[in-house]
Amino acid sequence: MLNSSDLDGTPSQEGKLRVIERLRELGRGDATIQYRLRDWLISRQRYWGPPIPIIHCPEHGPVGVPYDQLPVLLPEVEEFRPLGTGTSPLAAAEEWVNTTCPTCGGPARRETDVGDTFLDSAWYYLRYPSTDFDDRPFDRERTWRWLPVDMYIGGNEHAVLHLMYSRFIMRALHELELVPDPEPFKRFRAHGLIIATAPRCRRARATWSTPTSTSSATAPTRCASSSCSSAPTPRRRLPRRRHPRDHALPRQGVASHQQADSDAADEARERRRHLLIAQVGERLSELRYNTAIAFLMKFSDELVHEAAEGTARRVGRRDPAPAAGAACAPHHRGAVGAHRPRSSIHDSRWPEHDPELAAAQQVTVVVQVNGKVRDHMEVDAGLDSAELERRARELPRIAALLEGREVRRVIVVPDRLVNFVVA
Repeated sequence: MLNSSDLDGTPSQEGKLRVIERLRELGRGDATIQYRLRDWLISRQRYWGPPIPIIHCPEHGPVGVPYDQLPVLLPEVEEFRPLGTGTSPLAAAEEWVNTTCPTCGGPARRETDVGDTFLDSAWYYLRYPSTDFDDRPFDRERTWRWLPVDMYIGGNEHAVLHLMYSRFIMRALHELELVPDPEPFKRFRAHGLIIATAPRCRRARATWSTPTSTSSATAPTRCASSSCSSAPTPRRRLPRRRHPRDHALPRQGVASHQQADSDAADEARERRRHLLIAQVGERLSELRYNTAIAFLMKFSDELVHEAAEGTARRVGRRDPAPAAGAACAPHHRGAVGAHRPRSSIHDSRWPEHDPELAAAQQVTVVVQVNGKVRDHMEVDAGLDSAELERRARELPRIAALLEGREVRRVIVVPDRLVNFVVA
């Protein structure tokens, strides 16, 4: 936020909340949620779809099909294409259409429109846990146990109508006390598309890409192009310690570890291990596979570099790379090791990290002048505001910009930002 008094430098989302709180304190405003709902036309004039369970009686009007006669099944017909008359193809199935009224037993006609597929998809998640029940749409005990859905991942085809309809149905059922929660999904993530663009590739290779290559290329929520020429080689980039007998690390690196357990380098390795666990775990929970893979690649490269320098340590049970690597490449991380040839990494617990050891030792602080980024500086994490301001003023580029100008205000956000407001 800029030009907002004491809110300057506040991130947007945090700033919105603080503005709302300020308006509440002043009695001049509050937060609100607005909805605009319209009638939902659920009927379609086509053959494919669930018949709407209504019978039209000349005397009693629309009458619901008795519960013990549900579901109403589609009749087998020779012609299912639209008639071009504005009526459903089912209207031509006279034997199926003509029936009796459930109320008076007199002649009546079935509804020939079918339900829209949006209506079906608005509650299918309720049916999934109860597919083995034929006498109810969803079982109460199972629904209360499994719903709402923890994570829902979909593309643009799910937005906006399907998601709105799903929430509408769930809320209506919740008001009837038929479901445990008013929201169908706890979390939703919209994924992007991987578009194949491989004009120069050989035909045998132009139609596929590997999960690792596409996952590491971009975030799942964004779109990207994939081609044979630009896709990385996943096998070459995977962590290189597949098995002890592969000798991925030189033996002298293993021996040197016995002499360096208590030195500063070993502490740095331990911090790096805890940081990797924290980074990969956080990114996987947020579905940011591309950055999780990037951290694994960096970790692998550092191990190989240490091996070349003769300072690598032996990979032990605490090492996080096998478990973290298994999440991104399960085919590559099948066995735990030679000493347990029949065990699987997937039977192991996810490694835990110490937040203090995973905390960054160095941070990059952005330095601004009137809200515009002018420089960056690497400093120790946790540096106080006064020291951050002093170091920022000493940066040659910042010193030149401030020379001869009145600094009206300095905004400091520890570990993140220093902003000089000048006349």
